[in-house]
Amino acid sequence: MGRMQVLVCGSNYARTYLAALAGEPRKFQLAGILARGSGRSIEVAELSGVPLYHSTSELPDHITLACAAMSSKASPVVLQLIRRGIHVLCEHPYPSRWLKKAIELARKYSVQFHVNGHFINLPNAQAFIRESRQAGKHAQPQFIEVMATERSLYGALDILMAAIGGRNSLRVRVLSRRRRFVLLEGTLGRIPARLTVQVSGTEGRSRLADGSAGYLLDQRLTVAFRTGLLTMLSTAGPVLWNSMAARAQGPNSLWTMLDDQAVQTTAELREQRIRANVEALNSIRLVILGNGPPEFQQPQHILRVSHAWEQIGRQLYR
Repeated sequence: MGRMQVLVCGSNYARTYLAALAGEPRKFQLAGILARGSGRSIEVAELSGVPLYHSTSELPDHITLACAAMSSKASPVVLQLIRRGIHVLCEHPYPSRWLKKAIELARKYSVQFHVNGHFINLPNAQAFIRESRQAGKHAQPQFIEVMATERSLYGALDILMAAIGGRNSLRVRVLSRRRRFVLLEGTLGRIPARLTVQVSGTEGRSRLADGSAGYLLDQRLTVAFRTGLLTMLSTAGPVLWNSMAARAQGPNSLWTMLDDQAVQTTAELREQRIRANVEALNSIRLVILGNGPPEFQQPQHILRVSHAWEQIGRQLYR
């Protein structure tokens, strides 16, 4: 197969895929923009030198893959793309019932459907997942702690479920509410779990925009083992291992930085996020070419993350 012809759906966040596609010019070629026809979408298509399509009925037959980064209100468009026989890399988050329908439809039409959780492909998240699984081979986690915002919650759960492995469900209930934070407690399988989620607005009212400076954090995850604590301090890293003081006698360090991918500037993080989308594109491309699906694109993982996100989301707002 030559360069894969790719359709980008949307013109807001979807623009991040343009940089990712440009990073792999031998594998992918932008074939068009699918959007409603706003001034922004017209400008994006013109600057990219590709056609602007307003509906799936206008699409040419040579498109292989669609990057669907639209509002969840456009979910019918994703199903239309699948029915056209187009593979779909779909942005998160979506409800589990809809995801199950999309997965079943993709199976019926023999196309690939991946959900791009994005943050799971960042280097620090990958290091956190790798180290948690390695530690988990020797001892079961003792407790889990997650800090996230309403916007970053899905990504945090995606990373957490991958780090712990298995098929256990997350069950939590609200312990307390404050003006900007909701504290929840429960279990992931048999592992005690506590989550702190920053919220804005109330049910039915507008919330802070994604990436707003009004959010005080992005994602912080901790998995505790008998020998120490594994923590991803933020999306930008670092990932740290804190040994129990009683086990780190003599010259042994009480803490260790486990990855060399922590970044210090917004520009560095932006570059990592572009590469994360490149990784998502390459992942679905390999499956289209005949490789088996990666673990974190298996239906059970996708649906488990979405179920957890929905369960928590229902409890966040009064």
